[in-house]
Amino acid sequence: MTPTSGPPEARKKKPFAPAAAGAVTQASRRRLPTVALPAPPVTVAALDALDADDGRVELLDGLCVLRPWPTPLRTRVTQRLTELLTVATPSGAHVYPHGLGVEISARTLLIPDLVVGPAPTPSGPADEIDPGAAPARAAPSRITEPPFLVIEIADEHTRRYNRTLKLDLYRDRGIPSCWLVDPDPAGRTVTIEIHDLVDGGYVRAGRSSGDTPLDVTRPFPITFIPTDLVDPGD
Repeated sequence: MTPTSGPPEARKKKPFAPAAAGAVTQASRRRLPTVALPAPPVTVAALDALDADDGRVELLDGLCVLRPWPTPLRTRVTQRLTELLTVATPSGAHVYPHGLGVEISARTLLIPDLVVGPAPTPSGPADEIDPGAAPARAAPSRITEPPFLVIEIADEHTRRYNRTLKLDLYRDRGIPSCWLVDPDPAGRTVTIEIHDLVDGGYVRAGRSSGDTPLDVTRPFPITFIPTDLVDPGD
């Protein structure tokens, strides 16, 4: 009698076929961060109820927009602009890093890369504040009043979004100044456009790139060279 099957080790095994490049496997899918977003229309209050503290989720007229994670170049430019502005910021103003939401309306919430606004109020009871020490200040997670300045730093995924929808919304909310910062993808230079609110519309008040100094007067005087935002430190 001819056997129809052999021992397990003698059975022919199927050759291993690696996943195609770019394919999402079950293992890789489990490692990807997920954000659960409600179906539109969405209000700012509904977004609060989800406790989705992601820093990338914005609302545009009730539609959720999930922005990409910042690139290393965008992060570098953000950090250096933060340092420059912090040194130049007068008393009563404060530089808020990425993550501060600007509530435009009940269904619109934007998160600029940088915000300059009123300094946060001291935290804790007044009788516990040491007059000889710098008071601890509770930074808000969102503001409803127009800040002094918003800054958007572009990459290949957000450039058009920043220049069209977000700029229009900042104008409609009456934010006095908006900077559009556009780093060269190769990391060699940066182009910066300054938009100031005049008679209800934004007017380009300045533009510079490369090694040409940029002089800004609003919301406070500051002069810097765009290339310094990307050049390696000494």
